[in-house]
Amino acid sequence: MFIAKFYIKHNAVKHALAIVSYLSFIFLVDLHSLPYTYYIVINKWSILTACYVLLLDNILFPLIAGLYPALRIFMLLPESRAGLYPIGKIIGTANGQICFTITLVLIYQLFGKVIIERNKYKKMSITDSLTGVATFAHTIETAEKMIQSGGISILITDMDRFKQINDTFGHVAGNKVLIKVSEFLKAETEGLERIIGRLGGDEFIIVVRNDGKNERVKNLAEHLSKAIREKQFVIDEELDPIRLSFSVGQANSSPYDKDTNIEKLLNKADIDMYFNKCKNHRLDIFTKNQKPQLPKEGFELLNVLAEKDMYTYVHSRYTAHYAAALAKEVGLPDNQVELIYAAGWLHDIGKILISSDIIRKNTTLTPEEYVLIKEHVSYGLNIINNLSLPVEIVNCIAYHHENWDGTGYPNKLSGESIPLEARILQLADSYSAMIVRRVYRKTLSPEDALNEIISGCGKQFDPKLVKIFENLIRNKFKAA
Repeated sequence: MFIAKFYIKHNAVKHALAIVSYLSFIFLVDLHSLPYTYYIVINKWSILTACYVLLLDNILFPLIAGLYPALRIFMLLPESRAGLYPIGKIIGTANGQICFTITLVLIYQLFGKVIIERNKYKKMSITDSLTGVATFAHTIETAEKMIQSGGISILITDMDRFKQINDTFGHVAGNKVLIKVSEFLKAETEGLERIIGRLGGDEFIIVVRNDGKNERVKNLAEHLSKAIREKQFVIDEELDPIRLSFSVGQANSSPYDKDTNIEKLLNKADIDMYFNKCKNHRLDIFTKNQKPQLPKEGFELLNVLAEKDMYTYVHSRYTAHYAAALAKEVGLPDNQVELIYAAGWLHDIGKILISSDIIRKNTTLTPEEYVLIKEHVSYGLNIINNLSLPVEIVNCIAYHHENWDGTGYPNKLSGESIPLEARILQLADSYSAMIVRRVYRKTLSPEDALNEIISGCGKQFDPKLVKIFENLIRNKFKAA
């Protein structure tokens, strides 16, 4: 019975073994236990019935196991008439055996169905319905358990240009791509102690055991990035195979890192992923991916910013591109467009002097923390003080948080008293801040972010610039 239950997969063989074991048991009982002793026979056959119910998920065998001794007892009724056995005990024993068997089987069937439904809904709650990998919540829960017993690595993947796949081939094809990517991740990490989850959209998360000695785990991010570029994916038999790529970030912990937690590892992996994304030149939007016109010290500051907080670095890059595109649409000359582009890169440079705990905080800032964040404007001006930058760049850093209605900071300027370049940068800065993703912060879609910009028309933003920016996004470009 144990072999049939746990080691045999083929149903016909499983049932054959069950029948053989059952017949063997009957033979042994009949050989050693006849004539029946009614006070213990119930226990013997009840145990046999219970074993079959527990070991074999089949209603037939427990019924046979229970009914067989009952039939044998009924066969003794003629002998009871001859005075050999008390008729009350025989009938009671037979009826009790039958009731026991039927009740046990019905209860087993009922609980079996309840357990099956429970397991089904439990699996649904922890499994991504599209790709079949784990949900983000279940992955994190598993990671918390894994980190308690040793080192782990967390990897975050973000597919490159996935929106273009959806736009070109349709969302059905896009879903097929996500399924194939999940299968690819499973295959490439097979043999490792790991769990793969879907972070959301086109992003996946992998948590893998890392003892610090496995070279495969150490180089897993690099391996995955390279392997997916070398693989072709068929999403439709009538279409040519396509090649995919994604940016991967990896963060490692060891058993000796007592203060390491999952949130810190997630942030490190996400920052590493953004860094790799920048290296791969994915963020080419609106204008050519060109270096800003800055002195050497300016680039050194940007390197410090990237090391300090990759989110702010990526956000600055987006801001620079959007601001340059808007400046060009406004009709500013090329040299001013270039200056606004450079200002976009440097506008948040003052944040390198603010605590990382505040910059990377994933919950609402306290009033005291918000005051410190606002200081990044004056910090930025102090940092660039000796760089001899053009006045347009300085204006962008100084006034990009001034609002059209005078409610901004630090000087509460309003309307056209705010330099045009700062008004342009402020709009691009706000739009970028809403669409750049963080692990623990919900971001807006490009469409929703644009609606937020429109709702701030005449309050936070210059109404004329809002109109131009809206047309820029809706009519000329597909938001990346």
